[in-house]
Amino acid sequence: MSLSKFMLSLFMCSALAACGGGGGSTPPKQPDIVGGGQFATAGIFDVNYGQFRGTYAFLDNGEFYGLHFVGDSELAGHPRGVLTSANSATNREAIAWANFIDDAQQVGKQEAAGRFGRTFGAADLQVSISGSMGTFTARTSTRKTWADGSTRTVYADPIALASLAGAYNGQVRTAGIGMPKDAVGAFAIDAGGNITASALACTFTGKMVQHGTTGVFDLQLAAAGPACKLNPALKGVVMPMSFVSGAAQLAVMVNSADKLHSAVFIISKT
Repeated sequence: MSLSKFMLSLFMCSALAACGGGGGSTPPKQPDIVGGGQFATAGIFDVNYGQFRGTYAFLDNGEFYGLHFVGDSELAGHPRGVLTSANSATNREAIAWANFIDDAQQVGKQEAAGRFGRTFGAADLQVSISGSMGTFTARTSTRKTWADGSTRTVYADPIALASLAGAYNGQVRTAGIGMPKDAVGAFAIDAGGNITASALACTFTGKMVQHGTTGVFDLQLAAAGPACKLNPALKGVVMPMSFVSGAAQLAVMVNSADKLHSAVFIISKT
């Protein structure tokens, strides 16, 4: 079954599953913890919907950025938005949602009816997402860590920019420009957070800046080139996915202000 058919079929039903993660005895910094025994109001979390998996970054300003994967590592979607204090798993709010593989050509399209909710409980996070193909719910009780068994979380224990600097390669998926998955063979981050990259007939330049004291970096990225189809002004975040033996895997998620164009790079340090 093709991935597009797989996604069309899996989105016709809802799923409920739990997701675990690493832990340890050394307590990390916790700027995302609030009073009253609340689990968290910000952080990076893995969730498992059963037929697909999600990784979500919730920032302290209400912004959230997400990734969906099917199979071992196939990037399937990118939901994102700004959530209000009234948002919950049962009170979903409208979001933008790029689906990368559920269209027949697998060139990516923007979901027209996306809604998302999250509830931070006393000991867990519940999430719910809905769109034209169904409603899905999941929960998790752990934050995403640097690696399996690590005591450090990618949100509350920032990876130093000096450790992230270097050359990367990987892949990029887009929505809104009619292009399939593309390889990324020239993506570089310098010690000041400046980014240069090439893919999709575009050259990219930008700068990543640490979001407060967290492990997430805010990013403004410019796309240029005579054959480049992406909006020239893109904005989003750089989110660490893992940090193993000094090498990082990063998700670079950027979108146009009109919500029509999305680009997500999944890259690993070489």
